[in-house]
Amino acid sequence: MKKNILAIGSLLVMLSTLMLTSCMDEWDAPNVDDYSVTSPTSVGEPNITIDGLKELYFQTFSQTNSFVLVEDTLIVEGIVVANDEGGNLYQTLVLAAEDEGKQVDVSNCIVLAVKSTFLTPYFPMGQKVRVNLNGLYVGCYSKMPKIGQPYYTSSNNLRLGPMLFELCETKVQLIGSPEEYCDSIHPIVIYDDSHPLIAQESEYQNYMNAPMLVTVYGKFADGDDKTILAPDELKDAGMGVDREFKIGKKTITVRTSTQNDVAFLPMPTNEVALTGVFSYYDGWQLQLRSTADMAVFQDVEPEDNNGNE
Repeated sequence: MKKNILAIGSLLVMLSTLMLTSCMDEWDAPNVDDYSVTSPTSVGEPNITIDGLKELYFQTFSQTNSFVLVEDTLIVEGIVVANDEGGNLYQTLVLAAEDEGKQVDVSNCIVLAVKSTFLTPYFPMGQKVRVNLNGLYVGCYSKMPKIGQPYYTSSNNLRLGPMLFELCETKVQLIGSPEEYCDSIHPIVIYDDSHPLIAQESEYQNYMNAPMLVTVYGKFADGDDKTILAPDELKDAGMGVDREFKIGKKTITVRTSTQNDVAFLPMPTNEVALTGVFSYYDGWQLQLRSTADMAVFQDVEPEDNNGNE
């Protein structure tokens, strides 16, 4: 049997359909009528962009583990391009900038960390979010820019973690509806290792280029159609499992937390397209948002000279 790669156009249509479905699920609509979790009044007009925030606090973001209290009235906004729908991005929202053409710029993002067991109903894909940073912290852990609050880990290390959920009532405002931007969320597509993010990775592995939303094409190094992404027995101190993923001759890490829907996805033998949050740790790292973020290429029978399979 000859391996015939599924048409790229068909796969992109399938990925777009999956993304639209996650935007439009009936439980995704946030309760904006009584502003049950976010501010019922304006938190202020935007006065800084996501990349402007990174530039302003470049000394903090350029360190491996650092954070600082925001004491000025800085208002930033972004569109939700990743949330905790699949459980893999725990207490995490990824906000992307809006460009001059009113499109979502998935190459210009920041994490908004919020302490909650399930953020998706309040912050669905495509929802524009405005944040008053005064009294919150900005910082990073291994070049991942984040908005949140510090906390002590179980090892008594101080890290920048999620902001208290209650602070959403005064610090976070929902702008418009998710339908306005849902169709404008298009991941950066990395077909092979010739893409600049892979071929010249050292130029991009910094806080200005993390996180991003990408779709990568390739194969799991240990794909066998049976082994799941993140079995509990393989978890590390961070409660996750790293898997090698080959993009041409280059290798990136697919990072998956245990005990969530994504964790139980089997690693296919075939080539796959993975969509998720792209960031830098020791190397490029990808985290899937939900089970819909894996699309598998199929083996099909070749056509004969008469066009028949």
